[in-house]
Amino acid sequence: MIAMLGLDHQRATADVRGRLSFADERLGNALTKLKASVLIDEIAILSTCNRAELYVSTPDWLAAEAIIRHFLADAVRSQVALGAAYLSTYTADTIDTIDIIDTVVQPAYDISTPADLPDEIASALYTCEGQAAVNHLFRVAAGLQSMVVGEAQILGQVKDALTAAEDAHVVGEELRALFTGAIKVGKRVRAETALGRADVSVAGLAVRVALMAYGGLNGKHALLIGAGRTCQLCAQLLRAEGIGRLTLANRTSETAEALAHEVGAETITLDAIASALPTVDLLISATAAPYIILPAETVAQGRANTQAPLLIIDLAVPPDVEPSVAMLPGVTLYTIDSLRRLETTLPDGEEHSGGALNTQANELAHAERIVEEGLHEYTRSRMMRMAVPGIAGLRAHVDRSEQAERERALAQLPNLSEAERRVVTRFGERLVDKMFHHLVARIRSLAEYDEIPPEVTMRVLAQLFADPDSPRDE
Repeated sequence: MIAMLGLDHQRATADVRGRLSFADERLGNALTKLKASVLIDEIAILSTCNRAELYVSTPDWLAAEAIIRHFLADAVRSQVALGAAYLSTYTADTIDTIDIIDTVVQPAYDISTPADLPDEIASALYTCEGQAAVNHLFRVAAGLQSMVVGEAQILGQVKDALTAAEDAHVVGEELRALFTGAIKVGKRVRAETALGRADVSVAGLAVRVALMAYGGLNGKHALLIGAGRTCQLCAQLLRAEGIGRLTLANRTSETAEALAHEVGAETITLDAIASALPTVDLLISATAAPYIILPAETVAQGRANTQAPLLIIDLAVPPDVEPSVAMLPGVTLYTIDSLRRLETTLPDGEEHSGGALNTQANELAHAERIVEEGLHEYTRSRMMRMAVPGIAGLRAHVDRSEQAERERALAQLPNLSEAERRVVTRFGERLVDKMFHHLVARIRSLAEYDEIPPEVTMRVLAQLFADPDSPRDE
């Protein structure tokens, strides 16, 4: 069966979500380690700034869930150790994630004991099984579960989750069909509704906050920390809003230079951030680092001789910016969670007029219908796919029976001509073909009959198509 365990922005803060963040090499290691369990047939992890969800195909969800919870407890402990290692080795000119990760020892765990997850994580976790898990992923891919409903980035992140699982060789037919169906639904929502045509990404929200704070960005200096997709979107949107000067800082200089060339920015190293801060009006950070990138000490050092307004927007999970930065004179700090709370109050032209609200409701209803249609198509295809081996086995059994009966009949009719023997042979083959055409059509109808739960349908089909020559359980 397919099942999912995870947490998201609705039930966990950015700090809590950050402790279960899987990116870069951590994602590949997590996939490989979980797939090593005999109770997990397939595994995929969707890890974004707003959610961490693990999707599995397993013969025993209760046992697999226990394994996953123990793995997550290990991941949390490793994240704590990683942060401690970072703090003990940090200097202004040396930040090397790979070296720090190599120093962290992965602890072993014993699944016979309860998973030692912190309460704030354990209480935020939710699970879905079967059709509920499928429906959840389809809604996620459609943008209906996002912090900003309809945001476009999540579809690419669902694709990336499938690609990472395929690269690690930990997915098969079940999860590939699940994620492919979700991606198809997400594409339809963006093509057929206005939700896919508006700038409703987290990056867009950050730029709207900056516009509101300064009343315009002409002549302003923005510093972006990170060079991933979120920073790329921020840079493009800032350029579109007429930002005066744009600077990029990133651990990997080659990545920063490539993005800088694309958006017309300059680059600096991470250790040069303090010296750049005196002229910066807006700082947006969105890295995948599992530790604080911008300590309060660095910001205080850079602003020692100025109290000019500085807006800092931290879009990272876990956070890049030390929370105490908000206490410094002239500094305003927004995290991804505070942006979520602010989003519903931001003015946006006529967006909140009655007509616009009705239009938004119609678009959401349309998106929900697309999800329902996608779920129906996925369920039908899955039942047909699961029935194929049984149908093939039954067809082979009937073909053998038909051949044996035909040979017995022909043996009793030794005077038939060769042409007459071919007529008898063709009669038997055509009769079997017609029977199976009718059978497959009935199975398709059964798969499309919504009032029968899919689990019931599959149990019926399993009984119908059990190998007639294999021993049956009492």
